[in-house]
Amino acid sequence: MPAMNTHWKLSAPPESEVHVDADVLAMRAPLVRVHRDEAGTWSFDGPGETPRPSKKTLLSAVVGAWPHVAALSDLDTGAAAVWSWKQHGWASEFECQCGSCEQPVASDIDRRSWPEELQPHTIISVEQTALSGQTALVDIISTPGGIALLGPGDHRRTADLMTPVALANVIRRWPHTMQALRMLKEGHGMRWNPEGLNWHEYVLA
Repeated sequence: MPAMNTHWKLSAPPESEVHVDADVLAMRAPLVRVHRDEAGTWSFDGPGETPRPSKKTLLSAVVGAWPHVAALSDLDTGAAAVWSWKQHGWASEFECQCGSCEQPVASDIDRRSWPEELQPHTIISVEQTALSGQTALVDIISTPGGIALLGPGDHRRTADLMTPVALANVIRRWPHTMQALRMLKEGHGMRWNPEGLNWHEYVLA
């Protein structure tokens, strides 16, 4: 996985050792919950009860592979945040004082949260190194031949570097792509801006 230190936003240093849910690391589950214990150690989990089987890696590797984590610059020690598919962002877990609060739940995306304009079974072409986390996801492009998700570099790729992935699994892999894919128009691209943590639209040459 790549070390993404150029626009570092988290309070812990990039070389911090962290725990990642084994299913998330193996791309079997989406990264939807982040927790810091009282010592400040980060844990990244998929849906379901915690603790879950995990493996150790570096914080920089997690941010490189899952850019939506970089938005958690305000996550304090002892705190946790859950990805909200409906709000398209992180929601903080909190201690309810009244007994009637609706706590955010770490869950996989479901039909209720799925945008109507996207077809979950649409096949997207994804650069293999980005899918595995070896390189960062940088570009989403839409051409007459379909949609492609690419790592750094120009847009030219040979077929052996790409792999077909259903749209639903693309969004589970990269939750922050949902809005970009909703807005993407043919002949245009979306480039991830790690400084602003947003997508910039551009016209394909």
